[in-house]
Amino acid sequence: MLKHWFFGWALVGLLLLVTPAAAQDGRGVITIVNPVSTGGLTGSLNPALCNNSGCQTLLDLLLPTLFALDPTTGTVTTAAAENVGLVLDPALQSGDTQTLKLRQDLTWTDGTPVTAYDVLYTYLALTSPDFASAYQNIHNQIVSIGIVDSFTLTIQYHRATCGTFTRANFPILPAHTFDSDFAATITAAGAAVRTRDEWYVLYPRNRVYETIVGHPFNDFPAPTAGRFRLDAIRPGQDVRLSAGNTAFVYTDLPEGLSELDYFLAGQSSLLINPPADRRDDLRATPGLQIVEFPGWSWDYINFTTLDPKEAYKAFTEDGQLRDLEPHPIFGDVRVRRAVQMAIDVNEIIEIAFQGNATPMASYLPPASWAYNPDLQPIVYDPFAAAHLLDEAGWRDANRDGVRECRDCLYAEPDYPFTFTLQVQDGGQRDIVSHLIERQLSQIGIQVIIGGPTDGMAADAYLQSSDAAFERADPDRLPISLRDDTAFTPQNSFGSYPNPEIEALAEQARTVSACNLDQRANLYRQIQTLLQVDQPYAFLYVRNEMVVAAPGLLNFDPLPGNPYRNLLDWVVTP
Repeated sequence: MLKHWFFGWALVGLLLLVTPAAAQDGRGVITIVNPVSTGGLTGSLNPALCNNSGCQTLLDLLLPTLFALDPTTGTVTTAAAENVGLVLDPALQSGDTQTLKLRQDLTWTDGTPVTAYDVLYTYLALTSPDFASAYQNIHNQIVSIGIVDSFTLTIQYHRATCGTFTRANFPILPAHTFDSDFAATITAAGAAVRTRDEWYVLYPRNRVYETIVGHPFNDFPAPTAGRFRLDAIRPGQDVRLSAGNTAFVYTDLPEGLSELDYFLAGQSSLLINPPADRRDDLRATPGLQIVEFPGWSWDYINFTTLDPKEAYKAFTEDGQLRDLEPHPIFGDVRVRRAVQMAIDVNEIIEIAFQGNATPMASYLPPASWAYNPDLQPIVYDPFAAAHLLDEAGWRDANRDGVRECRDCLYAEPDYPFTFTLQVQDGGQRDIVSHLIERQLSQIGIQVIIGGPTDGMAADAYLQSSDAAFERADPDRLPISLRDDTAFTPQNSFGSYPNPEIEALAEQARTVSACNLDQRANLYRQIQTLLQVDQPYAFLYVRNEMVVAAPGLLNFDPLPGNPYRNLLDWVVTP
């Protein structure tokens, strides 16, 4: 008992040492735990080098972005005093080449204006093959960039559609900090629109590399032009930012403490997505402010609907559908629907997530502005699923517990209903996959969990959505259509060509003035069609929980955006 008392006393003493004092006036000190702290810094604070959520959170507060984003929808909006976007009018212009006017009132903290030269330098840095930037994919969106003047850019996109600006948005670096001659070098080269590789001839790639690697900005970004300014970095302790009377402390955890226990001890202001098995305890704790909602990370089973032995594109070079052989099992929509009906999603949610998830009806979670609220999840009904399989010609005639093809559409006679399920990343999905294996076995389906064998594709994939892309724009479907990569034995995600869905997606990309209501209506139609044709089994979206300390006022988080109105927060004793 004495030993435990001493440990508790020492813990309290440690917490007292790190307790942030509330400000005497103003909005107080907001303390957030760095979720990836390892006793050091959060990783590089240069977006060309940042590779984790810790540094990304800080960069979102410190740097401006090419386009401002509406915090509710995630769509682009006009640059204004209340945001740190640069483009004044994000309306899509005719053609793939867009002329973008930038605001002239935004300055770096050293007084230098934020200009088009900063945008170009950042583009060259983020897309450089020398760095593992999270923004390298914007090179796949942008063909070329030209500078008309200090506050006007010309950007040619591979294809400018309603979702292009959100998908090709990125934070901006202060070019003059890395190379004081950058603007002069670019001006001397002329204002022609050039590809990245052409710019690398005029401003060599190795020069970009040399200006960034080892630069002090990577560890202490200054100057900045975001919502907050950087005040101090104390290695192994915290990063301190401020905006007006608001102080923001991004702290590393003291050794031996969990983020949840640190929060419950009153040392941090916010707790984001605590472990599922501790959420009931938090709900029962008096005084805590708790907001919960379905988030952006959702899991699904992607069926291979075409024969995985055939290795070529689903579309010809002139855009015509090939006549491909269906998958012997999942080529039949009745079979795909039966699998969906035989999966007890609610049981999975209770066992794997302790109830902290929400069943999905189609490919967009409720957080999306294009979500279809009228579409309900398919009901678990193993008896109806078994009947549907009987109807589709899959029966267990030899009574060995596994159905075989008797008069099914695409498989040879006696072909067993056995399929491989490849699991992405593991973790909780390992639990989910084994639950699915048991549930499907009850209606005569044998699931083999593991990767493809003999170099061939798996029959189905248990995987997670790309939350970042979906939050940016629902144009990014989690199935491959005409514009996506080839269907090969190693990559069968292009195995669902659907001209009707493709036509609707094309309409949504090109709606006049990119009207959000019209686009949402089209995506809702796509969600309905996907549920009907079932190219994958819809499972669940993980619920987010954001917990605020009793003294934190005005916090109003959104899914995937817990710091949405950070400047409005007030910390009280």
